[in-house]
Amino acid sequence: MVFFLCDGCNETLKKNKVDAHAAKCRECWSVSCVDCSQSFPGDEYRSHTSCISEAERYEKTIYRGARKLDDSGTGHRQQQHKAKKLTPQEAWQQTIEIAAESAPSSIKSYMDQLSGCDNVPRKEKQFRNFTVNSLRLKGPSAEKIKDEIWKHLSKVREDEKQKREEAQKKQQSSRQPKDAKKEEAEPTSISDDDKSSNDVAKEDESPSSSSMPSQKEVTKAVKRALKKAPNKSLKFKSLRKTVQETLVIKTKSDTAKKEWKKLLKQCVDANSKKLVVDGKIVSLKD
Repeated sequence: MVFFLCDGCNETLKKNKVDAHAAKCRECWSVSCVDCSQSFPGDEYRSHTSCISEAERYEKTIYRGARKLDDSGTGHRQQQHKAKKLTPQEAWQQTIEIAAESAPSSIKSYMDQLSGCDNVPRKEKQFRNFTVNSLRLKGPSAEKIKDEIWKHLSKVREDEKQKREEAQKKQQSSRQPKDAKKEEAEPTSISDDDKSSNDVAKEDESPSSSSMPSQKEVTKAVKRALKKAPNKSLKFKSLRKTVQETLVIKTKSDTAKKEWKKLLKQCVDANSKKLVVDGKIVSLKD
């Protein structure tokens, strides 16, 4: 939570206590943030919901942000400082403070009290229990006030979520033209050797059905593998791998893997007199 200092009498104030203090302090024409020392005249302090990190606060002019090695690996370069990501509880507390400013008169006093509380629950059931003790909302008449407070908070939270999503979309859209310019700037010419290697790679990745062995070859390989196996039995997966290694079948792409599995199953089903399938086990009859 952000704390402020009265520029008139130097009293430390919670955000929700600033208005009450300004009403009784004649010299309170502005307040300053305790963390960043920025001064806010009048009601400008309301928009100050988050602040700088402790490193920035205490290191001041010598603060250089997070560092990492440069491209050469020898020196250091300054990493662009990113805003600290709020925890869910900090974001919820910030939502409560924003909601307190726009709250209707019927719940304004309760929202001001709530913004001064710490660890306010984010779920409705726990929140209602919290208001019983913290806001002294007890009895049947208080249920209507609880409903109004929770509806107002939910609406503000949804509005803030939409604003964040819109901001992220704008950032992404602003990055896309830059990426497009980079791609255009990159050289597009490819040497003959690169073209030939790419063609070979594509052929390997997407083999046609002609690259698969015939059903007769697969059947012979299956029988040989089962003869060498203990009890002349193998799991279907082990059999598939053994035959694949024997016949040197390439299955780099997903389509090739599916085609190979289908071919092996067809061979096993077609030789039901010699090959017995029991669940996941394939056995060779004597």
